[in-house]
Amino acid sequence: MYPFSRFLTYFMEVARQKSIRRAAEELRIAGSAINRHILLAEDQLQTPLFERLPTGMRLTAAGELLYGCARRWMTDYDDLTRQIDEVKGIRRGQVDLLAPEALSRVLLPELIARVQARHPGVVLNISILENKRIRQALLSGEGDIALVLDPEEMRDLLVRSRVAFPLGFACPRGHPLARGGSLGLAQCAPYPVIVPEPPLALSSVFSRLAAAEHVVPMVAARANNVQMIKSLVAEGVGISFLSYLDVMSEVMRGELAFMPLSGADVPHLTLAVVQDRTRQLSRTTHMVGNIIRDIMTQYLRKMTQDDAPAGPVT
Repeated sequence: MYPFSRFLTYFMEVARQKSIRRAAEELRIAGSAINRHILLAEDQLQTPLFERLPTGMRLTAAGELLYGCARRWMTDYDDLTRQIDEVKGIRRGQVDLLAPEALSRVLLPELIARVQARHPGVVLNISILENKRIRQALLSGEGDIALVLDPEEMRDLLVRSRVAFPLGFACPRGHPLARGGSLGLAQCAPYPVIVPEPPLALSSVFSRLAAAEHVVPMVAARANNVQMIKSLVAEGVGISFLSYLDVMSEVMRGELAFMPLSGADVPHLTLAVVQDRTRQLSRTTHMVGNIIRDIMTQYLRKMTQDDAPAGPVT
């Protein structure tokens, strides 16, 4: 429970549900009581907080301002209670982590296992979002820290650590290209290719590189899902342009091979751990961030062993 007024509790629930009736059902409070508190607050503030529409309740501009402030108050209160717990020596807590779907198979399961093994009282709450939505979700208080792919330079976010993963071609272990070392795009031209399609960011990168080197790929299939692409590669349909992060687990298990693409114009895929610059993180959150950094360092070591060039963890 938050130590906030009944009005704020009612207001937040109506804003979330966009309906007094649904808010009343969720809170198990009479709808008339909720409406009375909202009307009283609007009278005191001398401005409406909601537009009352036939389809429900919609926040006004003033209501949006109050909703944003209330979200920050609740986030700050969560931070405070976690810090108090740590001062009291309580070996528990929870961390809200935001991450893109691409990490659901390769990093997050290992992270959860390590946190549970070292700190069984800590709960890791993971929200999978589109990579482009993570920044705003983090700034709105939906997470404590976040994993972001190719983060833009943002003044409001602090990058805690990052590692660069090479781009290249994935293929079955017995493929003629699976000899180790890097290769040029032209060397892949004689082989069928599974071309990444939008919304995968690799789609535009592959198209740009192919056009720059005047390489026309022998298209075997097109797909906009990394898991589908990997399944097609494993079945021998063709090779495909992916990042090392995409196929790391398959490479470690010996199911696929990965050859980084050589060339000065070939970009890397950057994975970063970020936080809201204005928030003070709890020791529990710092601990989770340090474990993520350890895993990223392990990945970097593995890439070095596999001769897949990568940037250092910073």
